Amino acid sequence: MTLIEIGVALCVAGLMLAVAIPALSAVTRAQLRQKTGQLAGGIRSLYGAAAIAGHTCRLVLELDEHAYWSECAKGNVRLSREGERSQNGARQVTRDEERQQEQQRDNMSEEDRERQALALKSAFAPSKDVPRTELGSAVKFADVWVQHQPERYTSGRAFIYFWSSGLTEEAAVHLAQGDDVFSLLVSPLTGRVKIVGERVDAPGQRR
Repeated sequence: MTLIEIGVALCVAGLMLAVAIPALSAVTRAQLRQKTGQLAGGIRSLYGAAAIAGHTCRLVLELDEHAYWSECAKGNVRLSREGERSQNGARQVTRDEERQQEQQRDNMSEEDRERQALALKSAFAPSKDVPRTELGSAVKFADVWVQHQPERYTSGRAFIYFWSSGLTEEAAVHLAQGDDVFSLLVSPLTGRVKIVGERVDAPGQRR
């Protein structure tokens, strides 16, 4: 091959690469956009389902497995006043959950059994409103902040609660694929979800 032929071949390869890279980026953002829209639809659906059914629901965000699903209680449930505890960006087991685990391990008295029975009536169970949904192998949770959390979570589980009164929690959910990040901002009064094609925090987010 002459130098001219080599030069022509390199020019052709460069043109093909210049066309392929934007096309690949568009496909990547399309996947991220689709998963973001799907999650936003699930949030809006659960907001309406909780209000119609008259009970408390929550969206479970499994950050390590990059999946989410809905759970609902049989009635109305209030969040514990003591709040959640976290460490290194992950939710820790609450004191109430620790007590329940201890009761299950130990021999319970009649009074403890009655308390556990009352707790089970308000316990959350998986619902059909939002079935378990995987984000896929490419799209992942970058981090999640919800109003009741002490910090943004990057691992473990996060919960967005929905009450029968037609209220939810302010939240910011960030989905990522490679270097691309999409933000879902949840309005606590209307349940509406704003999708932004970049990283944006919720207005009330504590830094």
